[in-house]
Amino acid sequence: MIEIGRVVVKIAGRDAGCKAIIIDILDDKYVLLDGETRRRKCNILHIEPLNQKIDIKKNASHEEVSNALKELGIVALQTKPKPKTPKPAKKRKTPEQLRVQKEEKRKLRDLFKFKKKEEKVEEKKESTLEEKAGLAEEKKGEEVEIKTKQEKPKTEKKETKKVSAKKTEKKKS
Repeated sequence: MIEIGRVVVKIAGRDAGCKAIIIDILDDKYVLLDGETRRRKCNILHIEPLNQKIDIKKNASHEEVSNALKELGIVALQTKPKPKTPKPAKKRKTPEQLRVQKEEKRKLRDLFKFKKKEEKVEEKKESTLEEKAGLAEEKKGEEVEIKTKQEKPKTEKKETKKVSAKKTEKKKS
């Protein structure tokens, strides 16, 4: 029943319900259609053959198919070929343009960087109630004195260790 020139109706897909003519049998599962549908291959399970048959040669042009369908009172789909346009050529950037682009990216990156923990800690310390009241200055002075006292003994211990190491070397020799 499936033969070249047989009028069919598509029952599946985008062109469902449209009439077409079988132009070519590609293999046991696919045929080439043209008519109210787009000219393309179609699965034979997606078409329903009708009793009408047109005498048409294998791989007939779209004009021949549309003329044959006019005799049956069917208007064939008319498509316009797409105009061929040249592919746009890529323009290379100069080294200066690349530098400018990198600088812009760096600036944007710097804007969105998170603040370091140290900066956040300093901001919190500055906004304490003690500093607002003026008491923080006195405590800062006391902390500095405590730190200097702690640093002095550490340096003395290091020096004593060096001296004791020298004494042990002298005793060995």
